[in-house]
Amino acid sequence: MRHIGWITAFIVLACATHAVRAQQAYPTRPMRIIVPFPTGGTIDIVGRITAQVLTERLGHNVVVDNRAGAGGILGAELVVRAPPDGHTLCLCSAGAMITSPLLQAKPPYDARRDFTPVSLLAHVPYLLLSRPGAYASLKDLIAAARLKPGTLNYGSAGAGSSSHLAAALFTSGAGIQVVHVPYKGSAPAATELVGGQLQFVFEAIGAATQYHRSGRLRGLGISMLKRSPNLPEVPTIAESGVPGYEMSTWHTVSGPRGLPAAVTARLANELISAIGTPAIRERFVTLGTEPVGSSSEQLREQINREYPRWEKLLSELGLRQK
Repeated sequence: MRHIGWITAFIVLACATHAVRAQQAYPTRPMRIIVPFPTGGTIDIVGRITAQVLTERLGHNVVVDNRAGAGGILGAELVVRAPPDGHTLCLCSAGAMITSPLLQAKPPYDARRDFTPVSLLAHVPYLLLSRPGAYASLKDLIAAARLKPGTLNYGSAGAGSSSHLAAALFTSGAGIQVVHVPYKGSAPAATELVGGQLQFVFEAIGAATQYHRSGRLRGLGISMLKRSPNLPEVPTIAESGVPGYEMSTWHTVSGPRGLPAAVTARLANELISAIGTPAIRERFVTLGTEPVGSSSEQLREQINREYPRWEKLLSELGLRQK
């Protein structure tokens, strides 16, 4: 019996040693970061920067795998179902993780339960755009909407999209009644705004900055509590008639539920370290994002804080499926 006990102890010790070595050896093969959106957008570029950083720091090739569809659900669900070994990660937005699933009658996953948060990379502010000369300021737009309730139109990238939610928060906070016109993507909405069919849109700051600087459209307000270093001349919405207004989407790295703590911590530490360097910060800022870098627990807290906020707003808009 004593002999069997020693054998059992040896097996347990060997297994534990193997597990430790496996974690220390991570990664053991090429990795992929699934970006659940098409190539070319801000989140795709952030994904490619992240893949480059991890390739250099982990010593294994990290590739970006674009899996667009269903507002980010298609790609995010692939990550949820992947083995929790750290070799498949998601470069996810708040929409892909939280709001898109809530638009489904049967959400395919729950951001609070089915992912292992790794690190919050960046916040992405929105810019409220209107046609040049239409309104002298955001306060003028609000005044026009109050003067003729229900006559102004705004466009979005689709019902329940981040741009729709940003506008819904704005109209609610400003106490105005305007008509929502959903499009299949933000580009068609911006085109209609340029053509005069709409009065305003909310656009992620990367694309919005190009419209603003080209003069085709004019930025009246930014959705964060502080002005953007890229557009210091554009006031915040909070300082322009809607006190306390704040809204952004965010880009995160997450893995499947059950990702080992040692793997999660290593990935987070490498990302925090990289985002702290001037070169990477500058690349993020140039894209219009606000670099953050966070621990897994900080990201988990953000998800848990934001989830009920968006769930409530989608219910109020009649978009929450039950």
